[in-house]
Amino acid sequence: MEILIVDDHVLFREGLKSLLACFADGVIIHEAGSVEAGLALNLQHKELSLILLDLNLPGLNGLDGLKAFRQRFPGSPLVVLSGVDDEAIVAVALRQGAQGFISKSVSAESMLNDLRRVLAGESCFPGQGPHDGSVAATQTLAKSALHFTPRQIDVLARLCEGHSNKEIGRDLGMSDNTVSTHLAAIFRALGARSRTEAAFLARKKGLL
Repeated sequence: MEILIVDDHVLFREGLKSLLACFADGVIIHEAGSVEAGLALNLQHKELSLILLDLNLPGLNGLDGLKAFRQRFPGSPLVVLSGVDDEAIVAVALRQGAQGFISKSVSAESMLNDLRRVLAGESCFPGQGPHDGSVAATQTLAKSALHFTPRQIDVLARLCEGHSNKEIGRDLGMSDNTVSTHLAAIFRALGARSRTEAAFLARKKGLL
């Protein structure tokens, strides 16, 4: 397992390295103090087990840095670490392809649990409970979102998994127009203006 920590605070990196040593024997941890230094690792490592990225960095920073990492390491899960968990920033991080967003103020145990979820193929965002897009998650959604029809529940679950309208229609045996109609109703119920915002709000409300 190879993990990259991108943070310009040496003491924070040292503490995080000690924490990550709990994952497995022989875990290899790479460090970078800037986005540019982290991106340079792509020359030796085409894929990493996990990328942990701070948003407040010198040089190329913030969500632009996140986008750059997603392009350079498309197959590696990426988690944003930040001292600020503003909802707008979390939503953009989700839209840019982050698998998680963890506040630096959480406990070590909470951070480890969230990172284990990401390594298991799930996601972790503020206000979101464990989920994996499975049938069990869909059933939980059905119990929590009684104002949605069963078909809208199916559509929302697949939207949160990142499927396109065509993919949702193919999976559920619906036309594109029917999928769009369901999505419009879902957006209205959640008060969302986009697919990303709908997914974020569904997770924040504990629907998945």
